[in-house]
Amino acid sequence: MRHFTRRRDQRHRPGLQFLNSTGRHHGAESLEEIRVLLALDFAGDVVDVVSQPLKISFATCGKRRAHTPDDLAVTRRGVWLIDVRPGL
Repeated sequence: MRHFTRRRDQRHRPGLQFLNSTGRHHGAESLEEIRVLLALDFAGDVVDVVSQPLKISFATCGKRRAHTPDDLAVTRRGVWLIDVRPGL
């Protein structure tokens, strides 16, 4: 859904993370997302990962909102829609 490019004035670290389980690079917008991708790679059951697979649009309190989840992981045991939130 988005590009994973980096500018000098950014505070977060977007980029690509290579996963051995898929044999491809996957996009991430932060260090936390890179850590989740690394954990998925070590989980052993990962078949495929799609970064920012879809955009969800919805209405709440009379306003239109949209959200893009971070990753969709397909494993041998099921499908996981993952949204990464950094610790406070």
